Amino acid sequence: MGLNLSSVNQHPYIVKDGKKPVNSKEEQEKSARQAENENGQNEHARSKGLSLVEDKPKPFVPNYTAQVQQQGWQAAKSQIQAQSRYIAPQNSAPVDTFEHQNVSANINIAQVLKDFRNTALAIGTPPELQEEVDGYLNLINSQVTKDNPNTKLIKSNLKNASSLLDAYISETLNKESKVVENWVDAIFLQQIDFKYNENDINPQFLVKFPEKTLNKEQETPAAEQPTPQPAVPKVDEELKNMFKYSKQLARENNPKAALLSFQKALTRADELGEESVKSKIYLEVGDIYNDYNYLPQALTSYHKSLESATENTVKIKAHYSMAQIYDNVNQISPALDHYYTTVAYAGEEDNLVAQSVSLTKMGNIYADMYEQESLEYYSTAKDLAAQTDNSKVKGYIASNRADGLNKFGEPQEALHEYSEAVKHYTDAESPQKVAQNYNSAADLMMEYHNINKAKSLLTKGLHFANQTSDLDLIAEMSSKLEILS
Repeated sequence: MGLNLSSVNQHPYIVKDGKKPVNSKEEQEKSARQAENENGQNEHARSKGLSLVEDKPKPFVPNYTAQVQQQGWQAAKSQIQAQSRYIAPQNSAPVDTFEHQNVSANINIAQVLKDFRNTALAIGTPPELQEEVDGYLNLINSQVTKDNPNTKLIKSNLKNASSLLDAYISETLNKESKVVENWVDAIFLQQIDFKYNENDINPQFLVKFPEKTLNKEQETPAAEQPTPQPAVPKVDEELKNMFKYSKQLARENNPKAALLSFQKALTRADELGEESVKSKIYLEVGDIYNDYNYLPQALTSYHKSLESATENTVKIKAHYSMAQIYDNVNQISPALDHYYTTVAYAGEEDNLVAQSVSLTKMGNIYADMYEQESLEYYSTAKDLAAQTDNSKVKGYIASNRADGLNKFGEPQEALHEYSEAVKHYTDAESPQKVAQNYNSAADLMMEYHNINKAKSLLTKGLHFANQTSDLDLIAEMSSKLEILS
């Protein structure tokens, strides 16, 4: 039946002095989970979903500066990536005993062009528009057959062609769409081989097309539509109640009882063949183990969830949770794999928040390895978030982008991003986040010896900090002001 939950006497719930163990990030994430539950935006009450992930502090990733200085970047990068497979979290079995689903980021330009043309065909592009699109694609064809293709020209023409298709989709649906441009942006973040080879196919990037095109003239008349199929039976009422009760036990911080209850629900779901419910049960179980820092058990549960998952929302949450675990223990390669897979599934659901947050997390990893491509991830995340009205996510991206720009010695741009973060978090009524970004901006000004500006930022930030219960932050900012005065 899969993971045996009856072995709860492995005591993920038995703790010293009645307190549960806390991993390196869990204490920081507690406020985010509370906010998530209060707002009711996540159907999995204890899932580390993406709906309010912007409230979580930035993840810790290693600072490899010293290593890079000693060895040179390329040598350090190779060593880091090799070691990342063997780093295990403290107080738990090695995480690398569990396979992660590899997602290759390599893609040949031939596949990109083929999928682009298929996309144009699938949406019923009219001949006159197709001729204009083909003009851009022909310019690309003339480049990809050269020994040294002009990559900037290829990207520019593909973006122009994608904007034409999106304009047609927007007009047809009477709703603004950037689905093709977003797909192209995601492709540009991968390792593209611009030397044309139509036999080099990466199945991870194959485009999935809808059964119907957007051409309204091709829609099936009502009289010819197939007879509606009987409604799918609802989930067994007993199983539904067992699932709800198990989640309630988890919310009440009773992990032992919750695991036992989920085990019973899992048995029931297995008997009924309810694969979708099984995937949600394993997701919840993974969150329990994750909350109590039993990372190998959590990863096993998330993998089991993916094996039976039928809904993209579950896949998004499982992959994102796994990415965070690997990120927390500095296993770079699997963390990036799972963040990328999160972006892919979120794209299928048009979940811009999930895409932008995961891209930001990837940007953080590359920034801590001092790779300039991190700025591309931040930029794409910012563009996606701009299409939403989620101020918290916008603030989260701006704050992380500011930190990244600071690493690359761009203080003015970093200060601008901190200002953007303050604006967005103010709109989101998150005084703690506003204060934290004022604090970071003040640190930046002190680093460049602009004392007056630092004092001004700290004074403004302290006003917001005093609206919170974060006594440590209040004390820190007050101490800095006193020193500067």
